[in-house]
Amino acid sequence: MYTQYRTIMPDTVDRCWYARSHVPDGKRYRGEDGSLQCRCRHCGKRIRHTEAGDWRLAEGLDLDALQEHSATGHFCVVDMAAGMVLARYPIAMDADEAWIAEQLAEIADEFGIDESDPSLRIRVVPGNRESRSAH
Repeated sequence: MYTQYRTIMPDTVDRCWYARSHVPDGKRYRGEDGSLQCRCRHCGKRIRHTEAGDWRLAEGLDLDALQEHSATGHFCVVDMAAGMVLARYPIAMDADEAWIAEQLAEIADEFGIDESDPSLRIRVVPGNRESRSAH
């Protein structure tokens, strides 16, 4: 399907813009932050491997990486097909396992997420309770 569309449209937008997924190409190396990085086969931009198993742009603002340095975490509802974050919910500082399980159930119910359907997924992005303010 993509090749048919590409013959109609001029080469102005890379394939990963449509598919919202980057494909690694060439030699992989470790970035400054220790993440696995390389270039995208389609757009040629630097990409990095995430814990979720996909490849994202290595440059720019990465909210999940930013959140890792925050004292609080969040729940993230992700549309896997579109590669988009649909919603984020903060995790309370005093959250325990029972509270987290209750919130996961409420979010799953709100979005109609079923474990047998992988199109929507809830990710838990933990914060770093050891973080300190830099100002």
